[in-house]
Amino acid sequence: MGTRRIDINTAGVDELATLLGVGRARAEAIVEKRENIEGFRSVDDLTTVPGLGRSVVDANRYKLICGNFIVQVEPATPGSSSYRHHGIPSTTSLNLRNSNSFASLNSSNSSGSKRRESRRSTTDGKEPSSSSSSSSSSNVGHQSPRSSRSSAQVSPAAGSSSSCETKQSKRKCDGSLSSPGKKTCRALDLHHSLHHSLSVASCSSTHTFGAIRGNTHISSSDIIPRRRLSSRILPPANLNEWLKTFQNWGPAEKRVALDELIDRCEPTQVRHVMSVIEPQFQRDFISLLPRELALYVLSFLEPRDLLRAAQTCHYWRILCEDNLLWKEKCREAGIDEVNGKQTRRRSHSGVPRSPWKSMYIRQHHIEYNWRFGEIRPHKVLKGHDDHVITCLQFNGQRIVSGSDDNTLKVWSATTGKCLRTLVGHTGGVWSSQMSNNIIISGSTDRTLKVWNADTGQCIHTLYGHTSTVRCMHLNANKVVSGSRDATLRVWDIDSGQCLHVLMGHVAAVRCVQYDGRRVVSGAYDYTVKVWNPETEECLHTLQGHTNRVYSLQFDGTHIVSGSLDTSIRVWDAETGELKHTLMGHQSLTSGMELKDNVLVSGNADSTVKIWDITTGQCLQTLQGPNKHQSAVTCLQFNKKFVVTSSDDGTVKLWDLHTGEFIRNLVTLDSGGSGGVVWRVRKNQTKLVCAVGSRNGTEETKLLVLDFDIEVNSKVC
Repeated sequence: MGTRRIDINTAGVDELATLLGVGRARAEAIVEKRENIEGFRSVDDLTTVPGLGRSVVDANRYKLICGNFIVQVEPATPGSSSYRHHGIPSTTSLNLRNSNSFASLNSSNSSGSKRRESRRSTTDGKEPSSSSSSSSSSNVGHQSPRSSRSSAQVSPAAGSSSSCETKQSKRKCDGSLSSPGKKTCRALDLHHSLHHSLSVASCSSTHTFGAIRGNTHISSSDIIPRRRLSSRILPPANLNEWLKTFQNWGPAEKRVALDELIDRCEPTQVRHVMSVIEPQFQRDFISLLPRELALYVLSFLEPRDLLRAAQTCHYWRILCEDNLLWKEKCREAGIDEVNGKQTRRRSHSGVPRSPWKSMYIRQHHIEYNWRFGEIRPHKVLKGHDDHVITCLQFNGQRIVSGSDDNTLKVWSATTGKCLRTLVGHTGGVWSSQMSNNIIISGSTDRTLKVWNADTGQCIHTLYGHTSTVRCMHLNANKVVSGSRDATLRVWDIDSGQCLHVLMGHVAAVRCVQYDGRRVVSGAYDYTVKVWNPETEECLHTLQGHTNRVYSLQFDGTHIVSGSLDTSIRVWDAETGELKHTLMGHQSLTSGMELKDNVLVSGNADSTVKIWDITTGQCLQTLQGPNKHQSAVTCLQFNKKFVVTSSDDGTVKLWDLHTGEFIRNLVTLDSGGSGGVVWRVRKNQTKLVCAVGSRNGTEETKLLVLDFDIEVNSKVC
């Protein structure tokens, strides 16, 4: 904050060499360049120095200023057409800088009445002071960062008998004094007639908009030809007197005069005034703030706006590539972790790319592909002949399908090739689970089998159930299986041992959930039971359904059960208390999924509903003209989408938050005449669908749809 800033127009080699990334050789190049071009006009001019790139200039910008640039001007004569610039200090010079800081504006306000009195005495014909009468000057507009026009204070031309004698006048004429931190301006050649028509009557200090804009002190009776005047247009004959009159008015009178003047301007003239004034009040406050505060301000922008802001300038690009900034944006969007393979590569502009930003943009492209992208030709995986695919697992790399043909098949999600066929069951496979390279399957042959997915080897065969193993749930190295024999069994998949048997249901167990601490089961006896598997104790029996329980969800706090009685019930897992009864479906709730207190339920009545289980409110019903025409068979959802499949042979994509239909992802040609989508599984980029038919109209197969970005596409 208190660091002394270095003037690039006056600093020596030793001082410049202290700058970050400069060194003595580059410092000497800066001095040489400065002499060759007769002084720098702005800090950005340093980028023209050989070996000094934009990144070095930006890294030192906060400690640099561009001070005075003194331009020698030959005396203007009626016959001259322009000034000749020599870039050497001289008594006849164009001083583009102001020696006083903006702090002087405050002190000048207190002496405003004295200056107005001085101006009145001058216009009344009183003799000006010797110091003011002995000098005359002309003013031309200086160049601002946003304009090519310029203004300058011109010292007495050749032929003047004396120069300013007061200390204040000497400070004005001394080009070595400059305000730190202000940008240098370029002189603009003006036509000789403009220079000849303007004169100055006093050296007393006052401030006008033109002076503040250029950071230049101008005497009270100075007539300021604005930089917006074209050098090809001669000023009106009486402009000098008109401006003197305006300067002598008080603030209130000036405002009235300006109001009247604007009222008399045409729209094009008002727009011109606005285009000149408006940029003077625009400030790049982001670059002026400390980095931490600038990033805090930028954190309130949406990602789309951050990408736009990055195109403003090089420094904004550096800020908008901040990795922590984009990590927060990813967190808000639900992107949990960045791809470990990504590193901070440099972009074409030389700014290191944020891995979190790249991940966010990749996710954005993937979401676009799900919503609007062209659906690429999908991979078709055939292998179960005309049998029904009864269970489906997908972990991103592998797909495992179980069928009533007594086998399971392991497929590559990338190539679509069948890697392994798991043979060993003597009955149809009706349930399965997968974790890493371990697969567990349950069959009508009353056994469970543990398989190595890499080798296809059967590691364990788990005996104990006396009827079909209809459901199971894997957690760590333990799996809980439910059977039509009305029991549940807890198994250790490493040793193949049966650890616990849970008995209490009086009908087939249809669904089970296990979180590692509690087991929750639903059965055809209309009840839901909560178990402590370690003690084999039934903690709660949840009664209320009036028909078979077919589906179950358990998040550790809430239990949600779906039944053939058309209702969905929400229970407290600790107390067993019924919290909500969700009514609205007209038939069997065949599938449900629960995440973050949001429940999505699919029903045989062809509708899908979205619920808030904390309030029991139905948030959306996915229906309308594009709804399914038959029973919903399966569903999956994430924070943006819901994917549903149906007996009508379609897979549909819906917006989770609005409930709006987005589009069909799969439409079987045999849909409506027997073609069915039995199961769907998805991850961030892929969708796997198990399709077939019950009457032979559709071949049994797996369809793999890929919504990832193209391999050769670029992520910024």
